[in-house]
Amino acid sequence: MRRVNETDYGEYIKWARANTANTVYPCSIAEGFQTGEIYVNDGPGAGSVFFWHHCGFGYISGDPSDGFLNDICSMMTEGHVGRRLVLITSDDHVTAFFRHKDVHMDRRAEYAYPQNGHTAGKAVSDYRIERIDRDNISKIEGRIIPSFSWGSPELFLKEGFGYIALQREKVCAVSFSAAVSSEEIDIGVETHEDHRGKGLAAMLAGRMCDHIVEIRKRPVWAHSVSNTGSMNTALRCGFVRERIDTVIRKRDTAKQSALL
Repeated sequence: MRRVNETDYGEYIKWARANTANTVYPCSIAEGFQTGEIYVNDGPGAGSVFFWHHCGFGYISGDPSDGFLNDICSMMTEGHVGRRLVLITSDDHVTAFFRHKDVHMDRRAEYAYPQNGHTAGKAVSDYRIERIDRDNISKIEGRIIPSFSWGSPELFLKEGFGYIALQREKVCAVSFSAAVSSEEIDIGVETHEDHRGKGLAAMLAGRMCDHIVEIRKRPVWAHSVSNTGSMNTALRCGFVRERIDTVIRKRDTAKQSALL
């Protein structure tokens, strides 16, 4: 396996767009919107390409050999550059290979946003809504927040966007572009536990969908099948479940399934 020089990332856009599990995360790297790494098999030609996003999500395009998959497995289980590796795939061959490894396997629901999708961007009383900017981004705390998938606040403010709900200057909920490509934007959302059940997630995510459609891109949504809260938000915003992918990660990170 060989790591690709960042100056050559653009050569792998077609591979990113051909990924069968997801395109926005691989394209966000290849198109230069977000940080991450690209790896190819050794030798002439690229029979398979591995995209590893800043947030830890990994995607394989092409027809990977067992040797290529072994390298990815080692990166996942032995640790590499201090970042987790969560492999997301719709490839039965990849799933079968890892089924015999000492890893944790889960399922991830992937959604499509229909052209006639409706949004749930109605205001919720007692909360003030702001677009994320340089003055309020430091107030955002939690796990699924811009720093989850962006290398720096500056890069997020340049290439991404999002909204927060505040109550007495405290950020109670956030929705933001977790991954950005030239055609799609994946939506991340989190609500503080003291403010759940009030419709904040659906309201902010609905605003995200409105703006994404306005700039002529496609909203993207996905979550662990166990995350019923995310499922309910997706359905309220008009998303339609499209398929179930396989999630593969190191066993001791299984407790992080909520981050998926």
